[in-house]
Amino acid sequence: MKRSGSSLEAPDTVLVIDDSPENRLLLSSQLSMEGYQILQAHDGYDGLRIAREHNPEIILLDVMMPDINGFEVCKQLKAEPTTHLIPIIMVTALRDIKHRIEGIEAGADEFLSRPHNREELLVRVRTLIRLKRARVGLEEERNRLQLLYDISQAIGAELDPDILMATIIDKTQKAVGATKGNIMLLNEAGEVDHKFLVRAGSAVEISDRVTNEVMSRGLGGWLVRHRHGDIIEDIQQDERWITLPDDPLEQGSAIGVPLVSPKKVVGVIILNHPQVNYFNKQHLSLLETIGTSVASALENANYFTEISEERRKLGAILTQSTDAIITTDEDWIITRINNAAETLFALDAQEVTNKSIRDVPELSLLTPIFANASSRVAPEEVHLHNGKTLYASISPIQEVGYAAVIQDVTEFKKIEEMRLAEERREQQLLKDTFSRYMGQRLVEHVMSHEPGLLSRRERRRAVVMFADLRNWTSGMIMKIEPDEAINQLNEFFTKMMEIALEFDGTVFEMTGDEILVGFNAPFDQPDAPLRALQTALTMQQEFNMLRRGWYEQAGTELGLGIGVDLGDVVLGNVGAESRMSYRMVGEPMNTAHRLVDLAEDGQVIISQVVYQALHEKAPDYLQRIRFEKIGPIALKGITPPQTLYRTMVERLPFVD
Repeated sequence: MKRSGSSLEAPDTVLVIDDSPENRLLLSSQLSMEGYQILQAHDGYDGLRIAREHNPEIILLDVMMPDINGFEVCKQLKAEPTTHLIPIIMVTALRDIKHRIEGIEAGADEFLSRPHNREELLVRVRTLIRLKRARVGLEEERNRLQLLYDISQAIGAELDPDILMATIIDKTQKAVGATKGNIMLLNEAGEVDHKFLVRAGSAVEISDRVTNEVMSRGLGGWLVRHRHGDIIEDIQQDERWITLPDDPLEQGSAIGVPLVSPKKVVGVIILNHPQVNYFNKQHLSLLETIGTSVASALENANYFTEISEERRKLGAILTQSTDAIITTDEDWIITRINNAAETLFALDAQEVTNKSIRDVPELSLLTPIFANASSRVAPEEVHLHNGKTLYASISPIQEVGYAAVIQDVTEFKKIEEMRLAEERREQQLLKDTFSRYMGQRLVEHVMSHEPGLLSRRERRRAVVMFADLRNWTSGMIMKIEPDEAINQLNEFFTKMMEIALEFDGTVFEMTGDEILVGFNAPFDQPDAPLRALQTALTMQQEFNMLRRGWYEQAGTELGLGIGVDLGDVVLGNVGAESRMSYRMVGEPMNTAHRLVDLAEDGQVIISQVVYQALHEKAPDYLQRIRFEKIGPIALKGITPPQTLYRTMVERLPFVD
């Protein structure tokens, strides 16, 4: 990562692809604090677009996204030449090994489990960015070596710019018979930054200064502006010739050509002779041909200088890298091995360089990976006899060979195994907690998509339903044995909860002799009013059998009333520091409780807003249920009086 201390370098760019704003914010804030530049994509297609446009250093990719999931995004990025080197960390709450296998097959470089550890995130990001740089550097090195070969074939001469230019002007001056010659090279601003001057019988003089007039109104400037050569037959009669103070009696003729590369004028060649009309068209044609070669040679020499510097930098990177790096030719002959690789495999670079990987016993474990390098993208895990665990990534480099990057992840694996074990324990605890409120189907949904549910606080429009036993606390509990009373309550709550979960309701409370169920909370359920009514009617129907069984066992004559309301509630973890539970709070809770107090055995009473919602969203079902309109009725603590709707499930006699 490039930190702010290096002001001339831009920070590394991280692309976060996740459809959850909260997840994007968490990852972005943690990484931006470390100096990374963050790009965000709200879905897979947006992520593909941004990756192609900005070529980030690394991508954090969510798995479960709408329209196109993380696996498919990963496949597409790894299949494209412009993005295949970008490391991808798949961030997921999925734990099954099949999902990890699917991610590996898609080309993912790493995995990060949710909820993630910040230090683990930073370590993985830094490590994979270093790995990418090594890969890119090796690929660029191959391209530069190929270019260097082409350059050397083209010019077949000296590649040092100063020596090259000095040699050229010296040979050109002699070949043409000029008594003085110079090459002036231009920088990016069009200013002369190198001048190579040769006089007959003298060595080449090199300087970085030239009179401004030469390039403003003199022949040098004229050649740059017109981009073609010309002859001055008599320098004393041509205003383009600038007589310099060090040679006031200069006379004769001059000839010059621009050095034109494909993109710009990089310099000029000017020759002098003391004889007027010395230079002719043949000289000009020859000099133009030489000028073309000089421009090409100069460009090649500059490339060579840049390549040499880049190779020096790459060598320094390989030397300083903490990852072991080994490069080979196409026949697996070792061409380079850095210090980290020497230490990791207990090797001497001088002894193994120019040997085949196959002939170095310490590297034999890499031969299968080399054999499959062309078809494998993700790093492969290997184990040394000393117990160390390595990640080996071997990349083929066309017409050059292979580059192997090996990381020692022994300690990291130990930490990861401990963390995964803790994650599994926490996940099971979380699953057990969720199971108190909702059915298995919703629990699985929470574990995969909403692991932070219990810490979430939000306002939702929910359907609230209370179901309350009749004739229980008013005296029945005191007429039977405690064991029988508790057994009846347990049987009641078990049956009612099964019915609530069958219709994907969330059971918020089971207290005393009543149960509280919510719908459209905490997940969207467009048909929440219908689910609530179906739940209530099913509870009343099933209660028929419960009450008959209790009567036969203990002579208890119990009933069940149900009240339902709809409105805005607040959801969240409520309680004291030592005892918290996930609850709903709001006016619909009060109203539903007043309705259940009104309901007699077998009755379901719903508010007018619930009835209206059923009329709008489930008219067909509503027509099959006979509701009696009652009220307006004044409910305790609620104004104004409410219009209510009541239906009745027929009760079977206690005995046939």
